[in-house]
Amino acid sequence: MHLPPCTLVPKDIYRYAATVLQRHLQWSDYGSKCTVTTLFQLLFYAAAQLCSLCAACNRLRDAPSDQAVRDGLIALCPDAVTLEAQWNRSFAEQLPPAVKHQRWRLAIDLHLRPYHGQPHRHPDEIYRRQAKGGTTHFHAYATG
Repeated sequence: MHLPPCTLVPKDIYRYAATVLQRHLQWSDYGSKCTVTTLFQLLFYAAAQLCSLCAACNRLRDAPSDQAVRDGLIALCPDAVTLEAQWNRSFAEQLPPAVKHQRWRLAIDLHLRPYHGQPHRHPDEIYRRQAKGGTTHFHAYATG
């Protein structure tokens, strides 16, 4: 017996993402125009279109003003550390149990770019290693 194909449409993906995030963020509506639903729609739209919230508000017909959206986000979002923890919990919740409770080997590439200047703000910005490219100082980039 063949199972019918499962087709996800953008509305399903939005609803799932909004439900997961709302469970962790626990936002409440910020006025009649800046509801949680509206804020999520604008945030997801801006992310999908690679545009600013201001541009998203201007492009969407019934969106509140960009200032109203900023005010709502400022009022609803906790400090950056708490917000990051909430987002991380929402992402971790989506992982299958086998992934959550096992150690996994990861491949990471370390890329070193020779650097001959001074650190911008802090000495730890510069990675030091055996001489290569005429210097022992590098900017290090890792990919996994």
